[in-house]
Amino acid sequence: MKFRFYSYAVSLTLLIISLVFLQVRGLNLGIDFTGGTILEVAYKAKVSTEQVRQALQKEGLNPHIQNTASGSFLIRLKLGEDPQRALTSLKSLGDYSLIRQDTIGSVISSELRSKAIWSVLVALGGITVYLTYRYKLLWAFAGLVALFHDVIIVLGAYAITQREVNLDVIASLLVVAGYSVTDTVVIYDRMRENLRIRKSLPLRDLINISVNQNLARTLMTSMTVFVVALAMFLFGGSALSNVMFAFVVGVVVGTLSSIFVASSLILDITRFKFFRGR
Repeated sequence: MKFRFYSYAVSLTLLIISLVFLQVRGLNLGIDFTGGTILEVAYKAKVSTEQVRQALQKEGLNPHIQNTASGSFLIRLKLGEDPQRALTSLKSLGDYSLIRQDTIGSVISSELRSKAIWSVLVALGGITVYLTYRYKLLWAFAGLVALFHDVIIVLGAYAITQREVNLDVIASLLVVAGYSVTDTVVIYDRMRENLRIRKSLPLRDLINISVNQNLARTLMTSMTVFVVALAMFLFGGSALSNVMFAFVVGVVVGTLSSIFVASSLILDITRFKFFRGR
């Protein structure tokens, strides 16, 4: 607990950076949510991103272009932009192979966007009900703060890197949220158990003991998940890499919030009269 103020500083810094980028740059929403066409092309000869952009802009197109780990280009076209014109203009730069072409209309994208929002709200609402039912109000509040802390920072990481946010990323974000809550619940259960057998122990010491009793388990589990996620992020190809990015960031941030944020808030918020005894 003596390090909690350092962790608060780290968490607040990450939150502020995430919120600023979410506000200024926003999320790079995929065609799942905006509609349009995605083309993935790979050139035989070396071609720069700027050359690809200039070739497409000559045709009056305004694409979003992203390099992949394999050296191909992900080209996203807005609704109404003709993908055939784009493919024709790309031939001027040399021979290439079309790896994939995905198109989603405005009606489907609107429906997918609505369902994605509802899935996030229902998941977070269910977690809120669960924490409130199982633990004291103060504990539930601290757990929810830690949960939203993790979600905002992961979304902020996508805003900073401008990685595409699609349905797969939303699904991975919900998995990360569930993982983070599970980690927090394990520590909370140990705290509640120690509270019954060490009633005279000061809250600060009780939290320290509870966190340390689970520390090896938390770090080993998180490290295992992180190593697997990192391997898939580095070597899983463009689509899998984008999804695994949420796990790589989420596991690190979730472990930080479980060990420091959720538990530390219980200690510090008890100073407020409203939360005493809750």
